[in-house]
Amino acid sequence: MSRSVSRVVRALVALGAPVAALLGPALALPAAALPAAAALPATAEPASVVATTADDGVTVDLVSVTPQVVGPGDTVRVTVRVANGGTAALDGHVDLAAGWRPVTSRETLARWADDGSERTAGTRQATETVEQVAPGTSADVTLEMDVDADLQLRADAPWGPRLMSVSVSDADGVADVLHTFFLFDPVGGTGDATPPAEVRLSVVAPVTGPALDPADPEGYVSDVAALTAPGGALAGTLDAALPDDGGPAVSLAVDPAVAATAATSGDEDALAWSERLTATGADAPDVVTLPVLDTDLAALAHAGLDRSAIAAAASADLGATGWEPPSGWTTSLAWPVGTPDVETLAAARSAGVDHVLVPDGLRTTDGDGVTALARVETPAGDVSAVVADPELSSVLATGAGTTSAGSAPGSAAAAVQRLLADTAVLASDAAARSVAQTGADLGPVHVVAAMPRDWSPDPAALGALLDRLEQGGWVDVVPFSDLLGRTAPAVERQPLPASEADAAELSPATVRSLADARAAVTSYASVADDPATLAGGVDLALSAPLAVGYRSVPEARDAAAAFALNRAEQLRGGLSVVSRGTPTLISDTGDLPVRVRNDLPVDATITVVLRPDDPRLVVESRPTVVVPAGRSLDVPVRVRAIGSGDVDIRVEVLAPNGAAVLEPSSFEVRVRAGWETVGTAVVAAAIGVLFVAGIWRTVRRGRSARRTTGEVVAAATTETPTTSVPARTSEPEDSSA
Repeated sequence: MSRSVSRVVRALVALGAPVAALLGPALALPAAALPAAAALPATAEPASVVATTADDGVTVDLVSVTPQVVGPGDTVRVTVRVANGGTAALDGHVDLAAGWRPVTSRETLARWADDGSERTAGTRQATETVEQVAPGTSADVTLEMDVDADLQLRADAPWGPRLMSVSVSDADGVADVLHTFFLFDPVGGTGDATPPAEVRLSVVAPVTGPALDPADPEGYVSDVAALTAPGGALAGTLDAALPDDGGPAVSLAVDPAVAATAATSGDEDALAWSERLTATGADAPDVVTLPVLDTDLAALAHAGLDRSAIAAAASADLGATGWEPPSGWTTSLAWPVGTPDVETLAAARSAGVDHVLVPDGLRTTDGDGVTALARVETPAGDVSAVVADPELSSVLATGAGTTSAGSAPGSAAAAVQRLLADTAVLASDAAARSVAQTGADLGPVHVVAAMPRDWSPDPAALGALLDRLEQGGWVDVVPFSDLLGRTAPAVERQPLPASEADAAELSPATVRSLADARAAVTSYASVADDPATLAGGVDLALSAPLAVGYRSVPEARDAAAAFALNRAEQLRGGLSVVSRGTPTLISDTGDLPVRVRNDLPVDATITVVLRPDDPRLVVESRPTVVVPAGRSLDVPVRVRAIGSGDVDIRVEVLAPNGAAVLEPSSFEVRVRAGWETVGTAVVAAAIGVLFVAGIWRTVRRGRSARRTTGEVVAAATTETPTTSVPARTSEPEDSSA
């Protein structure tokens, strides 16, 4: 069955022959001349009346439209590329059609651009033949349209965008239709002002890396090096922020963890990228900072954490890396994902950020054409919100790079025409709002295009697109920071939901566990002279599972959370109290030694506190000591006993900030008050008794005959000894003598 026959059958089945017959004349009219509901589909889905022909493999894409903005007497030249992805050669024709009425609604623009049907913009204005386009090849075709003769657009016609279409057909019917726009300017004629107002556009792109796996920090370093190497996504993003020709530039929302990793990785390409990113002066890019590791603020908001816990989770310490952000990086931005709600904005306020980017929401209730800034009331206080334009964001991301869904051929040229049309309507709305509200100029409208986190830009294509956008005459591409210094306009906006959690968020229970562990580690690390040295790695590990990048890999996120919690527990096991049995206190006052073991890699300053459960023991000191790394130390605690008994004592080890660094332990002490005094008296009395007894014994026995005193011995040694001679009888003298 041929394509034309099949389309007729489907149309008759869907609507019935009588209805199709009635719609036939209407479909021949220019789309802009029809009521909005009939001229364009209500949604971006393909119309059910006619079928698309994607299966035929023939496509038509826009190459260029010149001039970008046409006036009376001009000729529009539209170049398209017809590609044959089928299996047979293509012989057919290409038709150009355009509407003459201006489009004044961005909703109409969006429906037309996204309409996948074969509708055309109006009557045919130009036709060109295409012959023998072989399978797998393409042909460029240029069509021309005279603004005066073909469209009757002269100096009295209003300024603004018009619908335009290019269709390719063969013998079987229409193969593909391109929906685009052209811009008309009466150039000083009697039509509307030329242009009615200026539109300022800021393009902000995230500089974020992959989710950090705390079990594999080196893998994160390698990933960042690959992203910042020539040809990497972050290298292209930085090139777009620092164009060589000095043309329009994008602004950057930088995750400090990525910048720190690149600056300290040792990889030459990463270091060169870091130097460009952190440059100062005229060569500096326009930068705002994101929370460290691109924290998922929505997950924090919906976990019921208090303000201090949210602030701690969104500001992981990078001190251990030794990297410091440039002094010019003073403005912070939260960039939540998912459905924005008031709770998330309140969490951003608690985290201390300056502004919150709302990627979709907070639309004005009475039209466009206002500055992107808004003030939102939250339970944590007023928040400065930056409302991104989702249509401009999507068109720029697709037209100047590759998103996760890929980009279509010829999307840059189509993006230019769509952006010109969109901003033209914004300019008209801004002028109308200014006159309606005050009768005076309120200044230019400032809109923001926010690129997706997986954006991989083509810097050359982006630069050309932004150049052509500025050449339109009413768009000025300016730094994102220029917007942040302005005052939010007082306009009514659609409210955000109070709270709307996303299924992709980390579970509230896990978020609370990570927050509790972080608080404990922070207190624990204060025992070191430099807490960042002790806890820096653990702090980053506890923040890693909260990264936005983990939303797409929940199983890996769960593993990262488990690893981080286990590592925090291990760190807090570095100090311990060594059990020493059951001591006995026998004095009224004394020291109870508490042995503390330090297995940390740094010296630890601690305070030991004893809390007895019985008033018979009073603790008189709370000693603060430094326990050397890898050593044990006995810490004497002065106590006083009032009575005797067995007392249970709870041991607390505190950090310098007063927080407990260990779970309390306990031991029992036997208090025997007064035993020392009684024992001393008993011993002294015994000695006295023995002494008295000795004296009494000596006195009672007297002096022995066998004992002499010292004086007697001395006198004896100084006298002449006396010899006894026995008496003898007398005899007569010898008569001879």
